[in-house]
Amino acid sequence: MKPSDRSDESRKTIARLKMLVKASELLNSSLDLDRILDVLLKYTVTSLNATRGTIYLFDKAKGELSARRMRGEKLLEIRLAVGEGIAGHVAKSGKTVRIADAYKDKRFFSGVDRKTGFKTRSMLCAPMKNKSGKLVGVFQILNKRRGTFTKEDERFLSSFSIPATIAIENARLHQTEIETERMRRDLELAAALQQQILPQRLPQHPSLQLEAMTRPCRTVGGDFYDAFEDNQGNITIVVADASGKGIGAALLVSTFQAALHTYVEFGLPLPEIAAKLNRIFYEDSIASSFVTCVLASLDVHTGTLRYVNAGHNSPLLLNPAREFLELHTGGIPLGMIPDTPFEEGRISLGKGDFLVMYTDGLTEAMDPSGALYGEERMRSHLTRLIKKALPEISRVVCEDVVAYTGTASQTDDMTLLMLRMKE
Repeated sequence: MKPSDRSDESRKTIARLKMLVKASELLNSSLDLDRILDVLLKYTVTSLNATRGTIYLFDKAKGELSARRMRGEKLLEIRLAVGEGIAGHVAKSGKTVRIADAYKDKRFFSGVDRKTGFKTRSMLCAPMKNKSGKLVGVFQILNKRRGTFTKEDERFLSSFSIPATIAIENARLHQTEIETERMRRDLELAAALQQQILPQRLPQHPSLQLEAMTRPCRTVGGDFYDAFEDNQGNITIVVADASGKGIGAALLVSTFQAALHTYVEFGLPLPEIAAKLNRIFYEDSIASSFVTCVLASLDVHTGTLRYVNAGHNSPLLLNPAREFLELHTGGIPLGMIPDTPFEEGRISLGKGDFLVMYTDGLTEAMDPSGALYGEERMRSHLTRLIKKALPEISRVVCEDVVAYTGTASQTDDMTLLMLRMKE
């Protein structure tokens, strides 16, 4: 090598080192992933005297690479399976690839060129690994402006990948923290809204007693209960269980509550209310969403209870003689099939009759071995406690369920609503 050539190489090396230091300073000054990717591409493409570049980030869960930024044209969504194309090969092998003519390499995937009209010639593709040796992403630099990529270019890109990987991982961690905090705030807001739609005070009447409780297994649950007086002085009571957990189930419950009050205010019959709710959930919810519920209306003067059971656990009516009757008349869960009919059931409540409506989070609670709490165990408590005050019955049943599950975690929301006609 001539002295002038060595001098040129030295100047180039020094310039790249200075650029590396400057880029590292910029990377350390930001936790914004998009900003970091922009900086990375700017400095690698400029330092390597290339036409454009792409940074692929590795998605371990999906086992694929995704292009987040492309310099030189608008962003294209590019996804590659590990092992597909040059970048996929680099991700799989963990080794840098330097190519003088991409179209002569069988590993090259030309689909992006066909889509964009760009012509790939030379290519330098290198893995980005963290300090544990795990893949974070892949650098892909295209078309050296003069000649082809060299061994020195390869060493530079390898050196640059170290601060690049640190910056990307820090940004991802920061983004995860932001998303976690945002989700926490969203859950708190959803929980507060859900508490607001639960009745703050249950209806009071000289002929009956009401008690209700709900215990979500997460911050926000899919269970719901309500009790309110309609325009005719009848008392509407409902217990519902939306499929799923968390915010999605809470939104279903919120829709359910708002629509229910509107239809009851219009004086619609219970089967028609159930049909309208069914149509709402079928048309507006995702395919896997549905709601089971029991809608009931009590004429406090005659003791007549009209109800529709839409695929829910059958409420239990316990009379003073300690005999149980299950209320199962109704139809299928709301939101599963459009235009399905619902049937109304009617019973007469007498003095001392005790009605219990609940969700399956109680009876399907499991002990550490996986055995269900079961309806028979709950019936036994109700029979023994029938003369006790309703708050005590609620407390005893819930405490027994919690004791039964032991170290097993609560996997479903638990809701209990009780109505007793005074003797």
